[in-house]
Amino acid sequence: MMRLDKFFSEQKILSRKEVADKIKKGCITVNGIVAKKADVKIDENKDVITLDDKVVQYKKYVYLLLNKPQGYVSSTDDPRDKTVLDLLPPELRKFDLFPCGRLDKDTVGLVILTNDGVSAHNNLSPKRHVKKKYFFTTADEYTNEDIEAIQAGITLADGWTTKPCEIERVDGKNGYITLVEGKYHEIKRLFGARGNKIVFLQRVSFSSIVLGDLPEGQYRHLTPQEENVFVSNK
Repeated sequence: MMRLDKFFSEQKILSRKEVADKIKKGCITVNGIVAKKADVKIDENKDVITLDDKVVQYKKYVYLLLNKPQGYVSSTDDPRDKTVLDLLPPELRKFDLFPCGRLDKDTVGLVILTNDGVSAHNNLSPKRHVKKKYFFTTADEYTNEDIEAIQAGITLADGWTTKPCEIERVDGKNGYITLVEGKYHEIKRLFGARGNKIVFLQRVSFSSIVLGDLPEGQYRHLTPQEENVFVSNK
């Protein structure tokens, strides 16, 4: 249960003062009855709330899938570069969204933006083993020996040993790699350790959430099924 004015203010629809003004004008109803007080208690998950004759669904958290282009940083603020939040309209930026995990500035593809800190943290936790899949292109052809070494885990120059991963070959320079961790520049460092270089990298899935044919630079809300996948990793 929550107060009616909190119902609107928490979702960034109306301020508490604006709720009071709308109530005076008879613009808000609860289960078909015109609201008289801003502090009336409602069940946000069951009661039917309308504003200006339109039903308002309660949604505490926002979950977006963004197809990040090159040149944008996975941050909420940057003094030099455009961030992924710059690709969103003002009505979404007001929800204090942040990227769940980071993609390098030159890496493209799937980024999940949310204001659900607990779910974001758990999806990124190494203990959860949430899979992230990437399409990659290398500068030189990679070998079966490279695949075997990378899949088994490589100890890098700083002494850190990567977790086992999966590689699907497409051709001599292209393929897919699936990780259960997301260390800094991990894919680039894995191929670098084998004397090769990544020249293109695109994240195509996060858990069972798939980028699909979403145009670059565009976003969409997660479907209810995708939200369940993301939240269930709690």
